[in-house]
Amino acid sequence: MTILRRFTPALLAALLAAPAARAAEGTAALAVPFVQGKPLAELLKRAKAENRPLMVDVYATWCGPCKLMDRTTFSDPAVGAWAKAHVVPVKIDAEKGDGRWVAQRYMVSAFPTILFLDPSGNEIDRIVAVYPPGPFVTVATSVVDGKSPLVEAIASLKKKWSPREAAAVAQELARRNDVARMRPVVLRLVSEEDDLGNPEVNVQLLALLAGLEDWQGRLDPETGDLVATVLPRTGSDPSRGVLALALGRDQLRHGDVAAARETVSSTLRALGDRSAYAPDLYALLGAIERKAGRYDASLAALTTAAKLSDATGAPATTRGEREMDLAETLAAAGKKTEARTARDAALARWGNDPEAYVRASKISLTLKAYSEALAYAQKAVGLSKDQSASAQASLGAALDATGDKAGAAAAWKRAAELDPDNPEYRPGKGASGKKPGGGGAS
Repeated sequence: MTILRRFTPALLAALLAAPAARAAEGTAALAVPFVQGKPLAELLKRAKAENRPLMVDVYATWCGPCKLMDRTTFSDPAVGAWAKAHVVPVKIDAEKGDGRWVAQRYMVSAFPTILFLDPSGNEIDRIVAVYPPGPFVTVATSVVDGKSPLVEAIASLKKKWSPREAAAVAQELARRNDVARMRPVVLRLVSEEDDLGNPEVNVQLLALLAGLEDWQGRLDPETGDLVATVLPRTGSDPSRGVLALALGRDQLRHGDVAAARETVSSTLRALGDRSAYAPDLYALLGAIERKAGRYDASLAALTTAAKLSDATGAPATTRGEREMDLAETLAAAGKKTEARTARDAALARWGNDPEAYVRASKISLTLKAYSEALAYAQKAVGLSKDQSASAQASLGAALDATGDKAGAAAAWKRAAELDPDNPEYRPGKGASGKKPGGGGAS
């Protein structure tokens, strides 16, 4: 089954056969009336008001094929007329502003990618690579009319279930981070695996789904329940590591420390310390024990995670993350000097990564070193060039702690704009999801 219509030699020939005069129009005005520089949330409101899908051209300024699409397809009057009649056309630079979040949210990995989104922001389908004007209108029309290969494949599964086709659809949806449409397909595959004869593939798909949901900050209750059911049956299958990390983190987010500890501990027993997932599992166990207030146990687990990372030749950034894990537990335990030492060592290893300074800021908040926390948060915002939601949230938490309520509200608002799907980035909450207490300077 072909789910994506991809670039073909025939399409290239058609494109190159276009009149030379048009190819020379390097800076010709676009016939498609693209909207640019507007937040996606605002554009979705317009799409809803007009009852039309968004057509989002996700591009990069260095992308030659993107410029070719502008010179040919998007400058073609017929394409412009089609766009005006059927979609809200949008252009978004994947490397600037809201575009960074859009590219991440929809897992855009090639340019040009033209996303077609319904007014709720759900992907209908996408066009990838260069298309001449005629073929572009044909394919785009099939997408808008709900007749693209992917949409038809999903509809076909509802009429006649096929495990093989379902697995192919699930894999394609995973490549797009389309969790909403992927979830029911995978849940059915795994729930009925006894009748399918291919449980290994189904477990891998469940691990992929759980990993994507975990990356978004939470497991759907149905996914979590199924992972908890399947996990004990996976034995030493490597996919167990992904399943346990996703489930354990979700259990920890819900405050179920005992369940999270059992999830991780049983997986470590099954996979052993030589597993590629062992360092991350020990790091998660350290966070679980820290949450339980068992600081010695937390430090022991985190020390093991650091040693395993070193033994496997992990990059300096990973070693920095392990040091930061230790610093967080030391800070929670009230060991201020040791926490600062570990934090500074983590920053030295981690380099100029905004996330490193986000975590350093949270550690300083724990230590009630508020001016220090503010400095780290401002560093994170600067390094991210104002494009990191977690950096903005850490700035909001630090400003709130120092008594700057207006500044904190503005920072949290910016965090929510950058990552509107994350419920933690709301006024009154810090980057950790909890409003920090107190004010003053360190």
